[in-house]
Parts: sequence; C-alpha cells; structure tokens
Amino acid sequence: MKNLITDRFKQLLYKDEANNTFLITMYLEIYRKSKSILKCSCWNKKVYSSLQKTGLIFNEWSTDDKLYTFEVDIANLPLLIATGSHSRRVSRQGRWLKDKETRLGHKIIPFNPNFNI
Repeated sequence: MKNLITDRFKQLLYKDEANNTFLITMYLEIYRKSKSILKCSCWNKKVYSSLQKTGLIFNEWSTDDKLYTFEVDIANLPLLIATGSHSRRVSRQGRWLKDKETRLGHKIIPFNPNFNI
C-alpha cells in the first residue's frame, strides 16, 4: 500500500496483527486486494451512498452493525482519500481508533512511515 500513496498521506498507513498494511481515512478502511482492486469498509452511510451513486463500487455487501464493504478499482484511490482524510496520525490511545478496532474486529497499529525501508 505504501507505494500507492505519496508522502503527504503517510499518516493514513496502518497495519494489523497479521502485518497487512492498509489505509484508514475518516470514513473508510482501504486494503489492496489485488493488483487492480481495493477492498474498502465504510462506517458512514452518507459517504457510502455518495460513492454508490457515482458508480465506482462493485461487489458490495453490508453487515447488521452498519458496516458497508465493497470493492473499487485501484485507479479510484484518490477519490476515496478525498472523502475525508486526517491531516495527522490519529492518537493510538484515543477513543476514535479504539472504536474502529471494535467495529472492524482487528488491531490497528500505526505503520512506520519511514518509506526508505
């Protein structure tokens, strides 16, 4: 994932306990599923509806706890980031990140933003 974004958005990079790298914006969790497809989880119905109206998403499904999961083409990553991104990294001990860990069902660990690794 880190080679898909610029240094400007490195604060959006996180990893889980299995060392999978992903992006977290204000409303989305974005994984790279394959070379051309991104898998997204959205917890905001308004953002999900606006993306659905644009026709960018496919293979969509929702859960009973108001979590919307879908897939998009990798070329649409800038549009997904434009839905709302944090200007700096979210506090690890904060309520917001703890809520997302509970909703998404996995640990969220800040990824080392050193791009020279």
